[in-house]
Amino acid sequence: MSKHWKDDQIHLLKAIPAYRMMIAGKPEKEAQQITKEFAETLRTNNVELHHRSVQSINERLPYLENLLAGVFEPQNYAQKDQHLYYSKPRVDDGREPILCNTRHSYNGAIR
Repeated sequence: MSKHWKDDQIHLLKAIPAYRMMIAGKPEKEAQQITKEFAETLRTNNVELHHRSVQSINERLPYLENLLAGVFEPQNYAQKDQHLYYSKPRVDDGREPILCNTRHSYNGAIR
């Protein structure tokens, strides 16, 4: 069973502003590729994330970005993450979903 994100998530949360800048205004396919490359870079540059797969980081980034921006409704996110809802709005306060990876199990509003 994989480890909970509680401790590792801090590295992703710190990276969200840079991630947002990289994907801003990009078409979905390009944003998906950027997300994957960003996940690979995060994993490579953070020893604390080496036990995570690139795929798990690739799934978690858009989930957290949407959560922090207040996309969807709070109940569409895991209860343990709801305290982060709309806690780091986007610069333009946009709430369009980032659909880079809709396979994340908590993206209930998309499924």
